[in-house]
Amino acid sequence: MNRPKAAAVRRPGAVPKPSAHPPPGDFIALGSKGQGGEGKAAGSLLKPAPAGLPSERKRDAAAALAGPPGWAGWPSAPKLASTPPLSALGRLAEAAVAEKRAISPSIKEPSVIPIEVGPTVLLEEIEAAEAEGNDDRIEGVLCGAVKQLKMNRAKPDTTLYLSLMYLAKIKPNIFATEGVIEALCSLLRRDASINFKAKGNSLVSVLACNLLMAAYEEDENWPEIFVKVYIEDSLGERIWVDSPHCKTFVDNIQTAFNTKMPPKSMLLHGEVGRSSGDLSAGSSPHPSMTEEEDSQSELLIAEEKMSPEQEGQLMPRYDDLAESVEEYVLDMLRDQLNRRQPMDNVSRNLLRLLTATCGYKEVRQMAVQRLEMWLQNPKLTKPAQDLLMSVCMNCNTHSSEDMEVISNLIKIRLKPKVLLNHYMLCVRELLNAHRDNLGTTIKFVIFNELSNARNPNNMQILYTVLQHSSEQAPKYLAMVFQDLLTTKDDYLRASRALLREIIKQTKHEINFQAFCLGLMQERKEAQYTEMEFKERFVIHITDLLAVSMMLGITAQVKEAGIAWDKGEKKNLEVLRSFQNQIAAIQRDAVWWLHTVVPSISKLAPKDYVHCLHKVLFTEQPETYYKWDNWPPESDRNFFLRLCSEVPILEDTLMRILVIGLSRDLPLGPADAMELADHLVKRAAAVQADDVEVLRVERIQLIDAVLNLCTYHHPENIQLPPGYQPPNLAISTLYWKAWPLLLVVAAFNPENIGLAAWEEYPSLKMLMEMVMTNNYSYPQCTLTDEETRTEMINRELQISQREKQEILAFEGHLAAASTKQTITESSSLLLSQLTSLDPQGPPRRPPPHVLEQVKSLNQSLRLGHLLCRSRHPDFLLNIIQRQASSQSMPWLADLVQSSEGSLDVLPVQCLCEFLLHDAADESTSGEEEEEGESKEQRAKKRQRQQKQRQLLGRLQDLLLGPKADEQTTCEVLDYFLRRLSSSQVASRVLAMKGLSLVLSEGGLRDGEEKDHPMEEDSGDSELLQGYQWLLRDLPRLPLFDSVRATTALALQQAIHMETDPQTISAYLVYLSQHAPVEEQGQHNDLALDVARLIVERSTIMSHLFSKLSYCAESDAVLVALLSIFSRYIKRMRQSKEGEEVYSWSESQDQVFLRWTSGETATMHILVVHAMVILLTLGPPQGDGDFYTLLDIWFPEKKPLPTAFLVDTSEEALLLPDWLKLRMIRSEVPRLVDAALQDLEPQQLLLFVQSFGIPVSSMSKLLQYLDQAVSHDPQTLEQNIMDKNYMAHLVEVQHERGATGGQTFHSLLTASLPARRDSAETARSKSSPENNQGQSRIRTLSQVRVLGPEDDLAGIFLQLFPLNPDPRWQNSNLRPLALALQQALGQELARIRQGNTQVTGITARLLQAVAALINSPHSGALVMAMHRNHFISCPLMRQLYQYQRCMPQDTAFSSLFFKVLMQMLQWLENPAVEDGPLRAQLKVFAVQYSSRHRISDVRGGFLHLTEALTFRRDPDLISSTVRAIIATLKSGEKCNVEPELISKALQGLIETHSPYLEELLTVLFSATVETTARFPAMKPIAVVSSLLLQDKEETPVKKELDSCSTEAAWLGPSSGLLNDWLEMLDPEVISSCPDLQQKLLFSWNKAGSQVPSFRPYLLALLTHQSSWTTLHQCIRLLLCRNREQRFDPTASLDFLWACIHIPRIWQGRDQRTPQKRREEFVLHLKASELISMVELILAEAETRYQNTEEASCTLIQSRLPLLLSCSHGDLESIKKVTEYLTSCIQQWGSSSVGKCCQDLLLQMYLQLPEQLVSMPEVLLSSEGARDSSTCKTPVTPSHQKAACGMPTWPAGS
Repeated sequence: MNRPKAAAVRRPGAVPKPSAHPPPGDFIALGSKGQGGEGKAAGSLLKPAPAGLPSERKRDAAAALAGPPGWAGWPSAPKLASTPPLSALGRLAEAAVAEKRAISPSIKEPSVIPIEVGPTVLLEEIEAAEAEGNDDRIEGVLCGAVKQLKMNRAKPDTTLYLSLMYLAKIKPNIFATEGVIEALCSLLRRDASINFKAKGNSLVSVLACNLLMAAYEEDENWPEIFVKVYIEDSLGERIWVDSPHCKTFVDNIQTAFNTKMPPKSMLLHGEVGRSSGDLSAGSSPHPSMTEEEDSQSELLIAEEKMSPEQEGQLMPRYDDLAESVEEYVLDMLRDQLNRRQPMDNVSRNLLRLLTATCGYKEVRQMAVQRLEMWLQNPKLTKPAQDLLMSVCMNCNTHSSEDMEVISNLIKIRLKPKVLLNHYMLCVRELLNAHRDNLGTTIKFVIFNELSNARNPNNMQILYTVLQHSSEQAPKYLAMVFQDLLTTKDDYLRASRALLREIIKQTKHEINFQAFCLGLMQERKEAQYTEMEFKERFVIHITDLLAVSMMLGITAQVKEAGIAWDKGEKKNLEVLRSFQNQIAAIQRDAVWWLHTVVPSISKLAPKDYVHCLHKVLFTEQPETYYKWDNWPPESDRNFFLRLCSEVPILEDTLMRILVIGLSRDLPLGPADAMELADHLVKRAAAVQADDVEVLRVERIQLIDAVLNLCTYHHPENIQLPPGYQPPNLAISTLYWKAWPLLLVVAAFNPENIGLAAWEEYPSLKMLMEMVMTNNYSYPQCTLTDEETRTEMINRELQISQREKQEILAFEGHLAAASTKQTITESSSLLLSQLTSLDPQGPPRRPPPHVLEQVKSLNQSLRLGHLLCRSRHPDFLLNIIQRQASSQSMPWLADLVQSSEGSLDVLPVQCLCEFLLHDAADESTSGEEEEEGESKEQRAKKRQRQQKQRQLLGRLQDLLLGPKADEQTTCEVLDYFLRRLSSSQVASRVLAMKGLSLVLSEGGLRDGEEKDHPMEEDSGDSELLQGYQWLLRDLPRLPLFDSVRATTALALQQAIHMETDPQTISAYLVYLSQHAPVEEQGQHNDLALDVARLIVERSTIMSHLFSKLSYCAESDAVLVALLSIFSRYIKRMRQSKEGEEVYSWSESQDQVFLRWTSGETATMHILVVHAMVILLTLGPPQGDGDFYTLLDIWFPEKKPLPTAFLVDTSEEALLLPDWLKLRMIRSEVPRLVDAALQDLEPQQLLLFVQSFGIPVSSMSKLLQYLDQAVSHDPQTLEQNIMDKNYMAHLVEVQHERGATGGQTFHSLLTASLPARRDSAETARSKSSPENNQGQSRIRTLSQVRVLGPEDDLAGIFLQLFPLNPDPRWQNSNLRPLALALQQALGQELARIRQGNTQVTGITARLLQAVAALINSPHSGALVMAMHRNHFISCPLMRQLYQYQRCMPQDTAFSSLFFKVLMQMLQWLENPAVEDGPLRAQLKVFAVQYSSRHRISDVRGGFLHLTEALTFRRDPDLISSTVRAIIATLKSGEKCNVEPELISKALQGLIETHSPYLEELLTVLFSATVETTARFPAMKPIAVVSSLLLQDKEETPVKKELDSCSTEAAWLGPSSGLLNDWLEMLDPEVISSCPDLQQKLLFSWNKAGSQVPSFRPYLLALLTHQSSWTTLHQCIRLLLCRNREQRFDPTASLDFLWACIHIPRIWQGRDQRTPQKRREEFVLHLKASELISMVELILAEAETRYQNTEEASCTLIQSRLPLLLSCSHGDLESIKKVTEYLTSCIQQWGSSSVGKCCQDLLLQMYLQLPEQLVSMPEVLLSSEGARDSSTCKTPVTPSHQKAACGMPTWPAGS
């Protein structure tokens, strides 16, 4: 260990006295005695040493002092810092001070007798005593050791202290005895009697500290003596208190004070390394620290962090003694502070002790009062600064004491900058100490600022506070301002000045939005609720808000604003941030005025509107500066403008509209609209690319604005019942709303704009107007003249209707008030109102509105904003909607006006403009050049320049480096779509546009015309006008992405185009570039080209005409052949299993099989097209022709066979018209193929055709010769006119044909005598007109139908259910003739009087009826409809038969039925009108009018048929009229009730006008029939009709339980109700069973409540006799009733019975106060249980909806139940027993829950009668809804008024 260094330093030449103990062992001191050697020794002490037993002590000091192994967590040896030398005088002074501070009597001297032993044997003695268990001896020995240490403080024995350390390590507990503790504590105290010379060494104190720490490390409760020695040393020399080696011990003692110590980095005293304190307060502070000391202190700060073990040792040690310790410490400190001594004579150590004990609030209070003085004392500055920091950090309770501390802290005045900076650091710590300190600090600072004793540092404190808590501080600052404004005195002027000063001093670093929001927070404290001047408070807050917004204008904002005014864009972020800040504050201010202000005070309307305008900067300028002339005059207007030219937020706008709509707030709708309009336009004027000035997300804004316009008539005026006033708007507001919404839509196109475009036609019209810059009505985007006229006419109609509605409405208003008659001239509202139908057709805007929209568009560029929107793309929508030929001058203006921003416009717009210009050029030829003025020429030049610019832009999009897939597709798609337009001009323009856009690009990349691309080498020279297509288009950089769309467009175009040369170019392009990678694309291409070849024969004949054949034709033929040869090769390769076509397309597909084994599936048209191409002959040098020829017509091999894909039948591959084409061709192989296997009639047909080459004709004649030799008879049969035929053969021979001699000889051999001219004409007909026919029909004998023929089969043959259009059956005509002949013959016999008929007509009708009743009836009727030329004659014959045989009623009835069923199918709207439908309609009407009903029953039968099968109003009406006439004529009514009921039900459903008349006649006629049919009683009929009556539209009826049920209103229920009331006033007495069902029937499954039921129940209760009512009640409450009744109706009826007015007639109308309730309806227990069942049934139905509904229902029915029980205990008991049994039976089901509820409600209502609560309730969950005891709730639907029960009126 260190030697006593102080002595060595003091006396360098002194030698140790011999009397001193020599060092034990072989310890030899090496090195000099100077500072350096000491330093080394000290350093070596810190090094670890190897472990060794106590006997191995003979080694150097370093090893000896190292201690036992693993001595971690405890300093291996106390390390001492150098102690500065002290003068003798100083030491004397300190001794005196120490003696003065006499140890308090509580610190006793050691009480154990010490036993001194030698240091070397200390360990053995202790171990021996321990072995003996002699604790006293251990204690005595240890005290002896302490005594030895005390004797040799300056130079303690090394062995002794090392032994003690060793013992503390292995046996710490032996030190924890009272005697040892007292002994050790005595080492820690300053011994006044000690020799001054021995003072310097602190080793003994450090050892004592660490021994105590080791002893008490595990103990949680330490003795108070430690605190006392700590305080003594703290106030004294601080020998061990400041020693780093005692830090753990000291820190544990300091836990007694709960002080949060400032970290070393914050402590400013630079004496962390000193071991002893100052001698006295009088010693001067150290002027400076050396560099070495400085670095040392830094090192210590770095080492400040405790190791984990040290942290584990640190814990609260004085929880139990906290109070006594606190008392002791406070006494000591008060004693020190209250001494009579000069204030500047305070020891630094006292300040340090105060710093350590700041955890006590009394200490903080004591310290803070003297702090300012100590801080200003240069001797105490640093410890005082530490104390200030400690006070601030520990001010964490926010008690009244701490608030006083804060108050004193705020008052401290400091001038030096160093102190001020430290003070601000402390303020920050103060704010961190407790969250409420922030508000208190701000409050004290502001109040101090406003007081007379102002602290000059206030603003700096505020600045620090605002920087520290940027979010919370403004809020608290605002609260202080609120407090100021609540005082009686008017503080506004002072507040404005203070606020300006704060903002100025804090350099605008305040969150203005948070501050303003703080000003607007609602305060609930008493001073606010009881405030005297609430109105003044609101107005002053508004003023502060306005000032705050203007204070946000910093120098940078001002500079940016001035620059913006000059058009310079610098420092824009600052300006935008300011604008957004103002917008946010205005949003909050409007929220405040909307929600908070009304709750503070009801402001006068003028003040409220003033406040609203003021925060929005729409008030008069002087209101902003009248208080204190700020802003100054030079800045006023500029500041106000900066604050007003800001965006408006959605919430602000919506709230203003809501305030306008609110009746409670003083801003009227007109003012709100005016304000909103002003704000929207003001914000829109600020528009710039980098700021969103008018962002609105909610589409509800539109409705809110329109609601402001609505006209509400005065509430005190009663309009006539049933009159619905029209929806009207105040015109001025209505026409202000649309322009306002137009501006909003322009700035928010993606939501508001889209909604306006799709749902609000008036707004869409205005949008189109500003986009097209054309303000005419109807708008110019309506191109169709008819539409325009229609729109103008509609506007006239609407305005007329509107005028009538307003006049009628005003008439009603006048009638209710002034009784004046209103005419057009006297009307006041006509000029002020307009109809409010915002989603209806667009109305004509007044001229001034159009002017306003025009000026708005010019100033705000609304049209430009809408045109610029791409999602949604309004502009594109307009362009695509307008016809392509329509001139669009506005579009030209739009493109013209968008300087340099062509990329903003959609590509389609640029294309349209290009086409528009191209069209203009073509119409305005060059000949006008001479007559043009200079202006016109300049305009033209400018236009041409724009066109060049436009063309450049489009070409750049297609060919430039930035070309992308989307734009390329869009540009080309726009033009290509028009190539298939039906208008020639449009197609020409599109081609011109494409050639303009594409042709420039040919030479872009240095390509030269001399080297055209290989693929178009041949065709490009031929089709010179189509280079854009054949050469330029394929060169596009992104050609691949448009290849498919281009091909598709051209495939469509070849069907529309009429110019052969253009079609040629398209075909050549398709053959080269059409994408055929996918099967589907290839199929489409082949089919489209095939359709062109087969169907457009005119174009084909022009293209390949022999007269005009040229190289182009050759090129086209080559192209076509290459398309088809590629296709057929591909199709023959595809495997059989592949799905080439989908099933839906397969009906025109054929499956082909070649003899070589290949197969293919393709469209029949494609096959025909290829054959047609082959008939054209081979082009020059092309191999594809012969490839195709070999595929279809292989030499010396049969042709491929074809089968239909859908039916697998063999198909006719080459129809006659195609064979004729082949015969006419000059390809021999085709001719031979066409002539194979021809039948004689086909040969004859072809011979008669024209245009056949001589070679082919020769072959034909040779085939005829063969036919003569093969089958002369058939051939002869088919020749109609032999003479003509012979002549024909002769003519062919003259042409040079050979052959046909045999045929000619056949003709001339037997020429018949006469020829049928008709047949001759027929033989001349060309087979080309009969392409589908495969045979020539010869007229054969009409067959005769016999009785065994299957007429149903014949009928199905005539009218096939699913005909195949390709294979028409040619046998229909003979079959139809046969059937007509058979029917005609039978009809003729009947007319001649021969009644013996074959019955074929009846059989046919039965067959038809059977088919009509089959599932295929629809298809059959449609077939008859299609083949009306067959069906109409047949139906006419059946009708004639029915007329001739009226006695055959079965036939008549069946015929009528068939008629009805057929008409049912034909009258479907999807079926177009036809002859059959018209004919059947006539038959039906004639039949029914002719069939004057002979008897009533027959009439009813016909009526039911007409109603069942076909609801033709004419037919039904005529039948009903006939029945009525028959009945009136006195005919007996011999009809079954079921039939009448069915007919009446049908009439109700069809809303027949004759229903009432029929009922009247029936009821007068049924008097005699009721004997036979009791069900024919009028009441029975009406009741059963009402029961059957169903409704078309359910009407929602609100019930009390808030659930909605469907109330079913029958179409005729009102009429039937009136009948029932007239026939049976008592409602239920005549037919009780039926009428009970009517009133009370209940279908649990479907809860359809008849609407007439409440009305009938009301009649029942008011008009029935008491007997009838009693019967009803008995019936409803009978336990063994068969059917279930509707519980709601039943209970309502019982409730009404109690309240019938008749019961209470004659009573005193004034109810006495103490009236006892009278019980009207007394029920037995069984009846009560029935009532309970009804209540439960009703509740259960509601339980399905919600539990609460059922509970509420039970509660509402309870008064009825209790009233009927009359308080009878027995009855109630029975009811409870019944309910209890139900609960046990049903458990927790819905029924059980309802029972529990009812039982609990009864218990709550009758606690005195139900003495004990039923156990069931105790075990159940209890009521599901809280209910009040003794408070019956009467539902509104049960409270009957005196005149009428409250059931809703049924009719």
